Amino acid sequence: MTAVTGGPALTGESAPTATTCVLVDVRDSGVTGVRWAAGCAEALGVDLVVHTGAEDDPVHTEVAALLAERPELTVHVEHGDRYPPATEGALVVLSRQRALDAPPLACRDRRDVVVVGGSATALAGRFGVVTAVVERVGGEGVLERATALCRARGATRLRVLARPSCPLSGGWLDDAADVVHACCPGVIVELVRQGRSVAEETRLFPSDLLVVSGRERGPGEGLQPDARAALHHASCPVLFSCS
Repeated sequence: MTAVTGGPALTGESAPTATTCVLVDVRDSGVTGVRWAAGCAEALGVDLVVHTGAEDDPVHTEVAALLAERPELTVHVEHGDRYPPATEGALVVLSRQRALDAPPLACRDRRDVVVVGGSATALAGRFGVVTAVVERVGGEGVLERATALCRARGATRLRVLARPSCPLSGGWLDDAADVVHACCPGVIVELVRQGRSVAEETRLFPSDLLVVSGRERGPGEGLQPDARAALHHASCPVLFSCS
């Protein structure tokens, strides 16, 4: 995933991690997850890695037909009983149920995580909107991912939600908007300073993708409040940034 360069840093701790592939387990995410993962991999120009169970599983026929619709996409199919191992740089696609069972602290494995769920319109990317929730911890990585995915997916609007912990002094948000415009000149950037909850925001302003931080506020503290709310309430896929 291409990082935004030349822009203001939020924390000085963030180190962009390039996406090397998109990884999905059909036993967890189903055909819906594979379809979303394939579209994301194609948009980013990286390979798709699909983990499956037994080779005679009937779902393979449906997955094969789905992937045949994207002849330009390089697909690696791996069979096995275990879930795929951690791969640094991979963008991992999970179901919401699995993410609820084990919260996606993306920072631990140095790989971004997307939790697939929401309306059919959002899953198909028809809103043309990406929303980024920018907090003090991990905010730079969130903005980088959101900008890169706006460009890759052809989104026309980026909503940037500045949370109370985000540093607003020195015109940081305005500078960030300038960086996004430079990278994606056709994207409309909305800087949102209202304190709406994630659930209310996504209800009032539907998005194709919500980008939040997958970093902890401190060791052992778990997901930050907005990331936790997104996991439970977002009506679209949610990307948890690892940086």
